[in-house]
Amino acid sequence: MENVLIISSRKSSADNLGIFMRDTFGCRIRTADTAQQARELLSVNRSWEVILINLPLNDESGLELAEYIAEDTAASCIVFVKAEEAEKIMDKADRNSIIVIAKPFSRQTLYQILKAVDTALRRSWSLYEETVRLERKIEEIRLIDKAKFSLMQYRGMTEEEAHTYLEQYAMKNRRKKTIAASEIIDKINEQYL
Repeated sequence: MENVLIISSRKSSADNLGIFMRDTFGCRIRTADTAQQARELLSVNRSWEVILINLPLNDESGLELAEYIAEDTAASCIVFVKAEEAEKIMDKADRNSIIVIAKPFSRQTLYQILKAVDTALRRSWSLYEETVRLERKIEEIRLIDKAKFSLMQYRGMTEEEAHTYLEQYAMKNRRKKTIAASEIIDKINEQYL
C-alpha cells in the first residue's frame, strides 16, 4: 500500500494515523480536514489505495463520504467511529464494503486490520496484472489469426501456409509477429479492399 488518504477533522488524530502509516507501512500520506476537501482530492487523484476516515467530520457525518468512496473508487475504505456508533452503522457499512473500526482501538488491532488490507491489495494487484497480461496475449493471438485468415481468404493459402508466411515475413523484416501481422493486414486491405 503506497497512497493513503486520511480524512479527519481532528488534526491530532490525522497526525497520529499519518505517523503510524508512514512508519509501519512506508506509505505516502495525504490528509483532508473535511468531506468537501476529500471530495476535491478524489476528483483530482483517483489512485488512493486506502482511505481512512475518522468520524464524525465537521461538515458531515462522513458515512456518506465513505459510501461514495466505496462505490466510485477502487480504494479500500476504513472508518473509525465511536464504539456506540459502530453498531448502528455496521449493517450499512457491510453492504457497501466499508471496514468499521470501533474507537478506542489498540495499535495492534489497527496494524492487523491494515496488514490484512495490504495483503488483499497486493493479491488483487497481482491478479489485475495477470489479467492485463492475458488480455494482451489474447489480442496478439486475435491479430495473428486475423492476418492468417486474411492470407487464406485473399491469397488462397492454407492455414499452414499462412502461418509459415507470417513467420517468414516477421523474420525477414525483423519484426515481432504482432507487428508483422498488422503490416500484412494493412497490405491486404490496401490491395483487396
